[in-house]
Amino acid sequence: MAVAAVLSVLCAALIAMGAAKLGHYVARNRGMPDVGPAVGTAAGVVFSFFILTLAFLMVSSAQDLAVARKGNYAEAGALIDLYLAADRMPVQTKGEVREHSSKYAHMVIEREWPKMVDGETDDETWAMAYGLYELVAKIPADTPPKAVDDARDAVTRLLMQRRVRVADIQGGLPRIMVVTLIGAAVLSVGFLVLIGWPRGVRGILGIAALGGICGYGVWLVLQLNHAYASGVHVDPDAFHEALRRMAFVNAHGI
Repeated sequence: MAVAAVLSVLCAALIAMGAAKLGHYVARNRGMPDVGPAVGTAAGVVFSFFILTLAFLMVSSAQDLAVARKGNYAEAGALIDLYLAADRMPVQTKGEVREHSSKYAHMVIEREWPKMVDGETDDETWAMAYGLYELVAKIPADTPPKAVDDARDAVTRLLMQRRVRVADIQGGLPRIMVVTLIGAAVLSVGFLVLIGWPRGVRGILGIAALGGICGYGVWLVLQLNHAYASGVHVDPDAFHEALRRMAFVNAHGI
């Protein structure tokens, strides 16, 4: 990822540098008229708009990542609660609930998570989730009422958080906002090229630096674009943690 970031900055800087040199060449050899301070003011306005749009998209994407991660831990936490509630159920029901809970975590990690990159879910994992619901609905009558209530509450929370996760995989930033950001970056550099100032190596390097900053900003937003499919994304850490907790419960005979 670090290499991609450096390449993005360098490419954007080189493009800006090339545009600056071309603008200076045209101004010197083709007699391009002075555009006046109005274009300079417009460049400042557009660059300010770029910065504001970049800040908004970064904050929005970071919040989406945090919400998705929190939702995953809530789903995995409900699965652990169900696993613990099974301890007070009849032996056969306890074994079935715990076996299905463990399989569900494995299926989310191994089958569903790779598909979520493409905005899809796994039908068999859905079936496993509903299978847990059916197991809880058929808990024998001699089960302690507290265990039944805890299990029903846990499976309800599990399904609710799963639906939230499924909704999140269809998310991502609106394309119009990304296009707007890229357009503002291009115009920010373009206006400075139109101004043709400052000339010389220092001016070209300054515009190249601005281009690099804009390129990095666009690259960073694209890396945060989607909670499950972009460069910076949410991993199934919550479900790995759930499996570790299940192993701990079994190891200590809980």
